[in-house]
Amino acid sequence: MTTTIAPPPPAPPPPPLTPAGRTAVRATLVIAAVVLVVGALVSLGVLAFGVSGFRVIADSRTLPTTMRSLVVDVGSVPVAIRITADRDAAEPRVDLRMVNSRRASADPLTLNDDGTEARITLAGEPTPFLQWTRGGEITVVLPPEVARRLSVTTEQDAGMVHLRADVDRFTARVDDGAVLLSGSANRVEVHNVHGQIRSRDAITVAESFTASTVHGDIEVDFTDVAPKAVEATTQDGDVVLGLPADGTYLVDASTGTNHGSTVVRVPRTTDRNAADAVITARTEHGDVEIDGLD
Repeated sequence: MTTTIAPPPPAPPPPPLTPAGRTAVRATLVIAAVVLVVGALVSLGVLAFGVSGFRVIADSRTLPTTMRSLVVDVGSVPVAIRITADRDAAEPRVDLRMVNSRRASADPLTLNDDGTEARITLAGEPTPFLQWTRGGEITVVLPPEVARRLSVTTEQDAGMVHLRADVDRFTARVDDGAVLLSGSANRVEVHNVHGQIRSRDAITVAESFTASTVHGDIEVDFTDVAPKAVEATTQDGDVVLGLPADGTYLVDASTGTNHGSTVVRVPRTTDRNAADAVITARTEHGDVEIDGLD
């Protein structure tokens, strides 16, 4: 015997709207539309007011051909710094293009030099309105013969720095931003807090390479011969190094307890005197990988 359960009765239709109810619904929709339109107009007005308070500034300064040291200090202005070599450049120069407040100086770029040392500083007005975008770019253009004897230092709170030249020494300090490396140097020292440190192409460093970050990866390849000393440390990131495969290295590589892995694929030695380079690579919460480059 099969028991058939009858389906529940259909729900009763909603009561028809009275003329007064229909009027109330229409009024509610009209009010909602008015609120949305007014909100959009207010937002556009605030945006237009914000944009009207800023201007685009372009500037260029000639640097001394006799300088041996260059410091680029942009402080809290969020800009990208590019150090480039140009064989067609007749003299070194710095080019600026940035967005700045109309209340700030119309001439934010300052150059101080005594012939052998040059310092570039940038004045700007940091504002939450520009936090979503890059504030501008500073490009240092160097003839190759000037670049090769030059010690370059960059200092910034936020932004990006990219070395694209062969220099004597390069030092970069940035709190929030990436550091990109190409070209060559005798010594490289890079420190940041938030951001990657990596080589765009394999770089040549003759003497020493030091890189440290807190929240970011370090990914650098070395060509020709490895620096005599390499030290790469991060707290929350990976360390990936590429070394010439024909070298022999004294390697000290480690990760935090129960965090990440350590892989070394280069010829190793425990004799410091027999090592072509001393490599130190550490991370607290990440992986360490050291490979040989053909």
